[in-house]
Amino acid sequence: IWVAEGTYKPTAEHGGSGDRYRSFQMENGLAIYGGFDPPGDDTWEERDWANNVTILSGDIGIVSDPADNAYHIFYHPAGTNLSNTAILDGFTLSGGNANSGGDPTSYGGGMYNDGSSPALGNVTFSDNYAAVGGGMYNVNSSSPSLTNCAFSDNSASSGGGMYNNGSSPTLTACTFSANHAENRGGGMYNWDYSSPTLTNCTFSNNSTTGWGGGMYNHFYASPTLTGCTFAGNFATGSLSGNYGGGMVNNSFSPVTLADCTFSNNWADSGGGGMYNRSSSSVTLTNCVFSENQAAGGGGMRNEGSASLTLIDCVFSGNSATHGGGMVNSGWNSSPTLTNVTFSGNSADLYGGGLLNVNNSAPVLTNCTFEGNLAAYGGGMWNLDNASGPILTGCAFSANQADYGGGIY
Repeated sequence: IWVAEGTYKPTAEHGGSGDRYRSFQMENGLAIYGGFDPPGDDTWEERDWANNVTILSGDIGIVSDPADNAYHIFYHPAGTNLSNTAILDGFTLSGGNANSGGDPTSYGGGMYNDGSSPALGNVTFSDNYAAVGGGMYNVNSSSPSLTNCAFSDNSASSGGGMYNNGSSPTLTACTFSANHAENRGGGMYNWDYSSPTLTNCTFSNNSTTGWGGGMYNHFYASPTLTGCTFAGNFATGSLSGNYGGGMVNNSFSPVTLADCTFSNNWADSGGGGMYNRSSSSVTLTNCVFSENQAAGGGGMRNEGSASLTLIDCVFSGNSATHGGGMVNSGWNSSPTLTNVTFSGNSADLYGGGLLNVNNSAPVLTNCTFEGNLAAYGGGMWNLDNASGPILTGCAFSANQADYGGGIY
């Protein structure tokens, strides 16, 4: 199906009766393409979804009043079983409002997938709301594939842009910008063995008043990220304790990151770039943390037996009250660092580059601490006898502090 530019609204009711149950549904074997000129005489080569904007809208009632909008733009309940033979390409989905407080009408304002895995390309999710998964909600082994898709200005209590519940979407060259979650996961929330794969994706200016401005991973969630960027995300606001401006990994979540960048993220409490806790196992290779800020752990904070392996990573220009580059705090959070560089990080008090406290004993091999600044321990501060790092082949140069310029 070729669709001309313009705004289209659903008319069929799915999952209930009443106007707000109106939604679109995809079908297996059917491809739907937007971005054609209204006269209808375009060729395939003339298709231009960027300039011929084709909107699928949930604003079915009083214009610009979200109270009477459709619960979902697309609704794919259990039994729909869409595979990647269902294709949607070149559309903007906006105005879904899943706010009923029930199931499923409080999930997935833009798209609701229950056991469905459509293929989406060049699709924008904007200005959708849900209690869970403002832009998209995936449950029960849904594995949609998304390429060159954008999530912007969506909001939810949890998972402002996307929420994955036991599901494993694949995202390539997608962007999450200015999405918001009151509770967890401004850009994306992954829960209950969800294992999304993200390649060359960008999370920017997403926010939460709880944990995980860019992404929140919880309860054995195991995302794999390659070449992704987290920039300008923040966890700050009304709730007590705001952690992980860029990312939070919590509750036994094994997370793998390679060639990723965390820059200019902010958290009021801890982990400006990343916060790891509760036996989460995180592996980072060739990742950069720069110019992130938090009260504790400007670049990263690890606690609660979080297990981390960092290889060929860089922490530069991060700042905090304690632990400008990294804080290892809470029992037995002792990462293994190999070829990691801490440069130009600063802390108002303890540990310009690295702070270890409460039985945290990281193992560092061939690591470099250069030009870090703090009142105590410019390069590194070990705050108690049980926090004894093991260092092999490490170098400290040009670090500054009132007490213990290099290491204390």
